[in-house]
This record gives sequence, structure tokens and C-alpha cells, in this order.
Amino acid sequence: MMTNMKYEDRIGIIGAGISGVTAAYQLAKKGYNHITLLEKSDRVGGKCHSIEYKGKTYEMGTLIGLPTYKHTIELMREFDLMDKGPLLERGFFDTNGRKTTQIPMDQIQMFTQEFKRLPEILKRYKSLQEPGFLHLPADLCQPFSDWCTENELSVIGQVYMHYFNTFGFGSIQDVPAAYVLKFLTYDNLLSFIEITHMITWPKGVTELIRRMADQVEDLRLTCEVLHMEQDGNGQVRVETNQDIFYFDKVIYTASLEHLGDMIHLSSVDRALFECIIYERFRVYAYRVKGLPELSGYIPCNMNPERKGHMMAWYYRWADMGTTDLVTVYVAENDEMTDLEMREKVENKLRELGGENIRLYMMKRWKQFPHVDSNAIREGFYERLDQMQGRDKIYYAGEIMNFPTLENCIVYSKYLVERFF
Repeated sequence: MMTNMKYEDRIGIIGAGISGVTAAYQLAKKGYNHITLLEKSDRVGGKCHSIEYKGKTYEMGTLIGLPTYKHTIELMREFDLMDKGPLLERGFFDTNGRKTTQIPMDQIQMFTQEFKRLPEILKRYKSLQEPGFLHLPADLCQPFSDWCTENELSVIGQVYMHYFNTFGFGSIQDVPAAYVLKFLTYDNLLSFIEITHMITWPKGVTELIRRMADQVEDLRLTCEVLHMEQDGNGQVRVETNQDIFYFDKVIYTASLEHLGDMIHLSSVDRALFECIIYERFRVYAYRVKGLPELSGYIPCNMNPERKGHMMAWYYRWADMGTTDLVTVYVAENDEMTDLEMREKVENKLRELGGENIRLYMMKRWKQFPHVDSNAIREGFYERLDQMQGRDKIYYAGEIMNFPTLENCIVYSKYLVERFF
């Protein structure tokens, strides 16, 4: 009888993005009976944000899944979401809007040699296969571009850039190698390079999260957490704009940026969270006619000095009839106005053949919470891990294991197995 008492614990989960919803779903599967999911916005999903336009879904946040995402696919099977979505045909374009090759012809031989060596190099990093970023080898703490230089991977480094920078994860020149290699494992990189059927969810990626959230006993939307603290009975008192809750344990999956406004943090903990860097990223949805009917990358706009310029666009549903809605991806430039960034985007759309260009909507994201090389070397993740369970609060979410759908799912499942 005593062994089952823990399943009567009241568990509060803050944040109904993929991390929070996965944690709630896994706890329910384990037998926990009292789970409350608190979300400050009016929808579940977080950066998984599917919209509908003319009867079809489009993605304003999370874009695709890879065939290697086994945990994501397992959940898709459970919720009968295995229908294939639109094909993702891709191309590469130069600064003038002309189609080009991903790898210049004069670098093909070097690319082939580097790609052959890559699996052996990556075998050194077994720790990257585990959830989280604990106990990283020193060479993974340096910027990824330095790691490439050290391993004589100059051409491969550019290929990594195409798939890392485009999705708002910053620049491979600055971001520690551990993050890049956590996202772009050898198999994931191969999925991008080859023409494979990406996971594109015909009903939108948000549908998976909605169906998981429907299993949660107590979901509260537009419920903002104002304060958390342990009370005299050892429970966590959570004050929100809707109600006051008392939980035996809390899982916090939202951004750590504002955590100091909700709970008491020591000066040491505050300094730890102040290390976190965010990338500002925009997804524009444009109504436009005349574009090439495929999704495209513009590598020359992926360098840090080209922030504010269009890095890529996604032409969804190209294999199922033409569409006049495309989504466009831009790293924000703090020195450019909204109008200037829009002008850059719209000029590029015209160069690509676009006509009758009209902005439909735009989403701004604080993307990819991470820390720099020094913070990783100084034990940021070890110190964050030591906070797990302190005052009965546990942490999951993007920063713990890289902000892809798969990595967030993996870490939430790991957290539940480890502590619950």
C-alpha cells in the first residue's frame, strides 16, 4: 500500500509547451492521479505553433521533425498521427536569388573526405547520447567553428551552419560545439543532406501536443504564475492570477529568464541564470505568388553580419497543389527597424520571383536558451542539475537538452523516470 502513496502526490507543471505536456503525459502513464498543468498563454504548444490558412496547416514555430526522432514518432503512433505530411523539397540559392549547389563543386572532394572521417570523430562523445549536458569533454565547450578547425572539418562546418543557423540557434562561430552536435548528430545531419521524408504533420505539429494535453486531468490556460514558495507543511504554494495551488512537487518547464520573479533565488543562483543567452528570431508568413515551388536556403545570409536578412523560406504543400502562403526565417538585427527587416525580406522575395507580396502575420521568438563556452566550462549544467528537487521544484525545458521537439521529449521522460 505504501509503495503506491507517491501516485497520490499533487504535481504541478508550469508551462504547456512540449516539455510540460510530455512530463504530464508520462506522469499520468506512470499512475500519478493529481496533475495540474499551468500555462500563461491561451493555447498549449509554446514554440510549436501551427496555424490554419485556407484549410491547410502552416508552422510558425517548430518546423519539421526528422526520421531519427524515435521518441516523437512513438508518441505520434500512440495518438494515431502517423499520416504523412507534405513533402519537403529543398534548394539552395545565392544572394541574387539564383539556384546554386549546397556544396561548391571545387569542395566536393574535400567534403567527401571529411564526411568519411566524421563518424570516427563523433564516437569520442558518448556523453552527448545521454539526456542533458553534464560532464562534457573540454573540446565540446569551445565554439563549434573552433572545434571544426581543430578537427580539420572546414567544409562540413559550412554544411552544419546551413541547418543550425537557419532555425534561429545563433551562429556556429559563437555557440559551443556541444549544442551543435547534440542537435546535428551524424544521423540527423544525414537526414538533412539526403532527400528524406521529413516529419511534417498534415494537421500541424500542435495537434500532437493538443492530444497529449487532452489527457491531463487539470489544464489551466491564461494562468500566470506569480509566486512560488514552500509552506510550513512542506508543500509548494503556487500563487497565480487565477488561484492559489498547493503541490507536493512542481516541474518548471518555462523560460528560466523570469524564474527569479517567482521564487527566492540566492545571488549565486541569480548569477547562474544571468548567464543564459537567447537568440531573437522571427518567422514571417507572407502571401506571395511566383516563388519557386520548393523550400530554400540562402547560405550567404546565415553569417552573423547578415542578421535581419532572410535565411530561408518554407514552401509547404508544394506537392499537393500551389499555395500562396510561405513562411520566412530571419535572425533579428537589433540595429534594424521592423520596417527595414521587412524591406530586406520583401526585396529578397522579389528577387526570387515573388509577386503581389503581402504580409499575413509574424511571430517573434526568444529562441534557443543556452550559455557560452566559459559558462559551460565553469560548470553551468552541473550547478543547474544540483538544483533539481531543491524546495521540491524540478526543471525541464529547452535549455536542459537542446530545443528540438525530440530533445525536449527525451529530457522530460528522463526527468520523470529519474525523480518520480
